[in-house]
Amino acid sequence: MGTIQTLLSPGGQQHTFGTSTPDEILVGTLEGVAKLEKIGNDWKITNRSLSERHVGQIIHEPVSGKIFAGCHAGGGLWVNDDGKGESWRQLTNGIDRPHIYALAVRNIGNKATLFAGTSPPALYRSDDLGESWSVNTSIYNVADTEKWTFPPPPHIPHIKQIVMHPDEKETFFVLVEQGTFLKTIDDGSSFVDLTGYARPEDANYRDPHRLIIDKADTQKMWLCSGVGIYRTDDGGITYAHLMKRGERIGYCDFAFIDPKDSQTIYQGGSTLNPNDWFKNGLSHSCVMKSTDNGISWEESAHGLPIPMVGSIQAMTQHIWDDGMTFFLGTATGEIYLSHDRAETWELVHSDVTPIAKDNHHLPFMSPEERQEPRAHMGR
Repeated sequence: MGTIQTLLSPGGQQHTFGTSTPDEILVGTLEGVAKLEKIGNDWKITNRSLSERHVGQIIHEPVSGKIFAGCHAGGGLWVNDDGKGESWRQLTNGIDRPHIYALAVRNIGNKATLFAGTSPPALYRSDDLGESWSVNTSIYNVADTEKWTFPPPPHIPHIKQIVMHPDEKETFFVLVEQGTFLKTIDDGSSFVDLTGYARPEDANYRDPHRLIIDKADTQKMWLCSGVGIYRTDDGGITYAHLMKRGERIGYCDFAFIDPKDSQTIYQGGSTLNPNDWFKNGLSHSCVMKSTDNGISWEESAHGLPIPMVGSIQAMTQHIWDDGMTFFLGTATGEIYLSHDRAETWELVHSDVTPIAKDNHHLPFMSPEERQEPRAHMGR
């Protein structure tokens, strides 16, 4: 049996599939791509590449076997051609905003389309496996673009996630943090802003983080945000706000549907928001599970530190015929896994270097560490 690989990064691929649980992980970190392999009962870092880049996204294109890595802080976009994740070449043709924040791939038959989202917000598309890119300007043809923002100075928003519809091939979604939750049904020629979840009293202005679509009922979607998690049962028109700011996960960054029961949902995030992380040096992150469609939640903490210092910055759901494994990575460089539907967790590695979206590792560093070049890779 060959290697079974999964990926773990803040803004990249969050679902992988195989014939059993993985024995290799490619991780996007502050110091490049770390490859971990299971050797006996232990996980070991066996390779590190792109070590001068802060890698925030990793995706795999299944037809070609290529792996793509996006980097924060102007580090650009890179491709690994052999699927091993060790040697890379940069892709620059058509990309004029090299701070990459989100990557996604859409496969229709043998045709692959790649999408990249950046800071400041731009949506790029490639139909030739990344060798050339074109920018989509239709995302700006919606109301309130002048209100797009991001809380930390210099208040530059970014594309947080790009999500393909599982059935409708010309439908996809673009989430801008902060400002908009966009949907296109004509392959990006036009977009509408799904604003039904937002309220004037929200602590954060239109702050979508992550979208999960129920493949069994694509009208049902889960939206993670900076003010909690929502469920829509009508394709994004109306929403139930199921957990809010101030509750156990008031800052939700990840959600997953159980492949055997669509009423069972998992979410990962923090009680505190990034402003509080800087004040306290503590995230109070956790994983929670609901078996009743998000009405009630229980914390899945066995094996995870309490309190969790570094925020959960990456999660991946790996599915195979007989089971499911979750991986999570933190801003302080730990990786944990769960083989039993988040009931228990075990430590994979204690220091792969921080796993973080942009500067979300800085709150958990000392003032002295924040001044070191290592804290700002690629800048």
